[in-house]
Amino acid sequence: MDIKSIMTRPVATVTRKATVKEAVKKLAEKNLSCVVVTEKKMPIGIFTKFDLISFLDSGQDMNATAIETVMHTPVMPIEETDDLFSAARQMEQFDVRRFIIVDAQNRLTGIVTNSDIIKAFAQRAFPYNHSLAALAQPGLTVTPKTPLKKIVRMMVEHRASCAVILKNNKPAGIITDGIITKLAAKSAKPLAGSAETKMMKKYTVAGNNASLRETVINMVKMASREIVVTGADGRYFGVISQRDLVRFIEKSQI
Repeated sequence: MDIKSIMTRPVATVTRKATVKEAVKKLAEKNLSCVVVTEKKMPIGIFTKFDLISFLDSGQDMNATAIETVMHTPVMPIEETDDLFSAARQMEQFDVRRFIIVDAQNRLTGIVTNSDIIKAFAQRAFPYNHSLAALAQPGLTVTPKTPLKKIVRMMVEHRASCAVILKNNKPAGIITDGIITKLAAKSAKPLAGSAETKMMKKYTVAGNNASLRETVINMVKMASREIVVTGADGRYFGVISQRDLVRFIEKSQI
């Protein structure tokens, strides 16, 4: 299966002179993981949700900062003719969550993210017989009263896409980079308040003995980017991110 058949297009783009606020609005409106900065249809940079979290943690002004000063550059493109396993291997090798896709003239044609790869494999009949316990990571956990500003700092320090809110050692909600993005698009003070006031209560949760395959299929249906894993008693066990799943796919060579 080649990349062209699973890539997302068209890609959300901005010019290098666009403000961070303009880029954030595009991220929030379509629930995107990134926007690509282009010049003459060629990709020159990328700005992701994680970049936004780091930006908010720095305390800079979204309305007064041009995207070219905070975008990632140079970009790491791959060609439309590359195959799915090649993309998964390179994501693991370079520790990235997405690749920009270009044609032979280096013009932007699409993007492939962790979500695209996971969705492609979830639709195929291959053995995900592992239990969730085998892949779950400790993850970030906070209390309902933890300030959002502190959560963002923790996410930056640990390069995490989410933090799970625990109440009596059981998951009560989740704060994701997507939630932070929506707050940044709508509010002048996106980091005001605590976890309990902004947390999302609808997310993918499953027991640590659950089938990985069935859980991933459910994850795709819910458009979730994380799986919160619990023990038999409902207590928090860990979390599985899209990055963990892509690493599993690459190593299993299914």
